[in-house]
Amino acid sequence: MKVLHIDTGTGWRGGQQQVLWLIEELRQRGWEQSLAAPAGSPLAERVRSDGFEVTGLAHRAVSFTNLRSLRRQVAAFDLIHAHDAHAHTLAWLVLAATRKARPQLVVSRRVGFPIQGTFGRAKYGFADAYLAVSEFVRQRLLAAQVPAEKIHVVRDGVRPPVVPPDPEQRTAFRRQHGAEDQVFLLGTLTSLAPEKLLEQAVELLAELPPSVCLWVGRPAAEAKKDKPGAEAALLELARRQGVEGRLRILALAEPVGPFLDSLDVFLYLSEMEGLGSAILLAMAHGLPVVASRAGGIPEIVSHEQTGLLVDGHSPEELSGPVRWLLDSPALRRRLAAAGREFVLAHATSAIMAAQTAAVYEELLQGSNQHTR
Repeated sequence: MKVLHIDTGTGWRGGQQQVLWLIEELRQRGWEQSLAAPAGSPLAERVRSDGFEVTGLAHRAVSFTNLRSLRRQVAAFDLIHAHDAHAHTLAWLVLAATRKARPQLVVSRRVGFPIQGTFGRAKYGFADAYLAVSEFVRQRLLAAQVPAEKIHVVRDGVRPPVVPPDPEQRTAFRRQHGAEDQVFLLGTLTSLAPEKLLEQAVELLAELPPSVCLWVGRPAAEAKKDKPGAEAALLELARRQGVEGRLRILALAEPVGPFLDSLDVFLYLSEMEGLGSAILLAMAHGLPVVASRAGGIPEIVSHEQTGLLVDGHSPEELSGPVRWLLDSPALRRRLAAAGREFVLAHATSAIMAAQTAAVYEELLQGSNQHTR
């Protein structure tokens, strides 16, 4: 059976990492796969280097060029998997115009924003199956009148390190970026988008002891896509708060393991989150987590069991949980161990791929088809 994955992201964020891991895991299960992605994008290059066939799309996702390119290809596949909103639109427009029997269409939904408007609801009425990254996202799909039988909750998955972090490598990475052993490091993996509440994280830093620093890691491939001046604005805020020497914004190349292994606590603030795959990755690396009680995050961070959840984002509301972890090594160890156990049991890339393959197989066997 042949699967065509479509992803229109031009950078490298959590969604692209999930697509790569899914393709690699499915290959081990014998699936024949190809990818359509923007020419020269990090995902296209990584998948091509893994030996897969890749079709380069134009960077303007929903375009006549891309529609024509995909229309020529789809008949060769048994199933199309659209991994983002623009990919969903492309697949919908191509398949809706297909007169003969068409491939099954699977759509991943990772974001927690509501589905609005006539166009959105029409598009979401077409696919054969939806993979919601969380129960929260599943509820968003139900609110858009997607039939319940079409929706499958499949969490993102990560690849936990198989060996503990090397203390010497941890020390070397910290010193390379200006943090000595005695520094308590808060860190996050994120873009500089406004909904990631990085200004609040900087303001939190001013409420914490001088020994606490904050490192913001972002994929190097995403740096050029951030809003112009976003990094400068954060650094200026840190200067006004008197913590400019305690904030570092690092552009990270893959892998991000050395960055995570250098941290003491992982901080993840967000106004809206479908799930939070960066949180899962931090938990897999044995980090205690402080995260927003937003979107699908509470489905992976259980308060005081696998991490700490915060309802508000003022410096006063955030500083309490962080100080609690700062003052309690035993609590940090307990939360870190429980978080890693959760990931190993419920959120590895192998589990994600197995659940995705099960949906594929159900569709291809014809047990859950709908009238077209």
